[in-house]
Amino acid sequence: MATKTKTTKITSVRKGDIYETNSGQLIEVTNGRLQDDAEHGASFEGRTIEFNLETGNPNRSKTTDRFYLDELAKKLTKKDYEEWVEIGRREAEAMADATAPPTETEPAKPATKKPAKTRQPKTDGKLSQLDAAVKVLSESKVSMTTKAMIDAMGTKGYWTSPGGKTPAQTLYSALLREIQNKGKDARIVKVDRGQFALKK
Repeated sequence: MATKTKTTKITSVRKGDIYETNSGQLIEVTNGRLQDDAEHGASFEGRTIEFNLETGNPNRSKTTDRFYLDELAKKLTKKDYEEWVEIGRREAEAMADATAPPTETEPAKPATKKPAKTRQPKTDGKLSQLDAAVKVLSESKVSMTTKAMIDAMGTKGYWTSPGGKTPAQTLYSALLREIQNKGKDARIVKVDRGQFALKK
């Protein structure tokens, strides 16, 4: 017999609190005083928060709207919100990296980087970072963040960072480049903010 997961129903809000709606939108409460809207239920005033991938910062709407309590899925803690912002920043950096035009000095770089790329599989005796990510996604059957992929690669022995400080961000850029450059032939798809899955 299947058991239902219990969700805490939100019955009140406070000014300044940030909530995620059932559709995944972030709402900041601007006025926590509830107003009864008859059959629609209790509503409050708030404004939307969206991440601007061009500036790398979250934007709060200048106008306030009314939102219903039953639209809210969960309240975000400070840590939850900071994590949301961090994912957005990584995505903005990766997008900028993936779409940046090549510089004049780039043609000289492959000559110095090629030995490192050919040595890496010999050192690890395993897969490239991108191939390891594809393998991890194929085994997990669910979408994953790049950090979760890096952790899984290390645990399973598929790939370990040769000393880079931000392997998750490097992988994020590589995944976006594959999606952008290979289009329908890409092996992975981006399914949500910071989430990737194997293409079916």
